[in-house]
Amino acid sequence: MSGNAETLSPLATFSRGTSDLVMEQRPLRSVPQVAVITGAAQGIGRTVARVLAQRGFALGLNDLRSPAETLDDVRGATEFLELVGDITDEDAVIGFAERVMSTWGRVDVLVNNAGISSIQPAEGTSVTQFRRVLDVNLVAPFILAKVFGSMMLNQRSGSIINIASIAGLVGIADRVAYNASKHGVIGLTRTLAAEWGGVGYVATPYARVG
Repeated sequence: MSGNAETLSPLATFSRGTSDLVMEQRPLRSVPQVAVITGAAQGIGRTVARVLAQRGFALGLNDLRSPAETLDDVRGATEFLELVGDITDEDAVIGFAERVMSTWGRVDVLVNNAGISSIQPAEGTSVTQFRRVLDVNLVAPFILAKVFGSMMLNQRSGSIINIASIAGLVGIADRVAYNASKHGVIGLTRTLAAEWGGVGYVATPYARVG
């Protein structure tokens, strides 16, 4: 499901290389700024989608389920793509990027918002639970940053916003996996800023309490 976006002709396409997507440039025309938001079905993701729609951004909206209420919020206000799937799956993320590129030919903002928690003592947290939290909260933002960041590097512009937490700065009891993941997100963000900030590209962490 999508908004008016499907009627747009593509400005660029991606071909799969050994490790990255390669952009093949086509003649440019006027297009809106484009933002991709994960965890867009509710909460922060839904609010960010509404705000960016009001500011004229075209939206790629991701969640594990259809972000139906968010789509209702932005329908008629902007163009959008519904990107349903698991962001821990690299092939799925590459597929999202291909759809965004074939529709708009660019991406200007990535909001890595999707996340899960696990509230229990460290001794009661299984390795499976710990790994799942890290996969969603840390590995997935890396995959998304790598795939969409490659597009931004080709454009020499773009912003990545990684939703962190106070739990990424201090220790909070009974949240060993969540705390570890959010500390990792802040480290990931600082590293991306160090690597990519010099080419007109910004990676910015956003921390919220809770």
